[in-house]
Amino acid sequence: MGEVFSRAWRRRKLRQSVNWLLGFHGSPRQIARGLAIGVIIAFSPTMGFQMAIAAVLATLTYSSRAAAIAAVWITNPLTALPIYTFTYRIGGWFGPTLGISDFRRRLSTVLVNDAGEWLDLQQQVLEITRLGREVLWPLTLGGAIVGIAAGAVSYLIALGMIEFGRRTRRTRGTSR
Repeated sequence: MGEVFSRAWRRRKLRQSVNWLLGFHGSPRQIARGLAIGVIIAFSPTMGFQMAIAAVLATLTYSSRAAAIAAVWITNPLTALPIYTFTYRIGGWFGPTLGISDFRRRLSTVLVNDAGEWLDLQQQVLEITRLGREVLWPLTLGGAIVGIAAGAVSYLIALGMIEFGRRTRRTRGTSR
């Protein structure tokens, strides 16, 4: 299937991911917990405040602030609309919602104006409050469900990768 699916490519990507995680300071649990906090916050409809929220929660839980802040960037201007559409659909299972096309249209008005220019943070907050219960409730609930699930998985994966990476580095360091 080509280079993308080769075993060497997968090993290289895994090694890069482990090295990225090992670059954070703290115990494996602190780093994994920080990453999980960031992932949970990334799925919440708090874009614009996510880094601050993640930093505060990481500080309160004695977790890696850097890992938490890095992880919130799962949600960025390119991924926000698909992520929030998905979390809205999940939250919509628990109550009445708008149709998905109406939701996308209303959500896009929170991010950009009619001329296609990005709104500043104050304008975004005003637009979000105008969306009201029909959008914010399912978006928040769906974000919590998806975020907690993704955060738990990311915690377990990150913890395993960090412990494996540190063990491998120790073993290599003593055999030289």
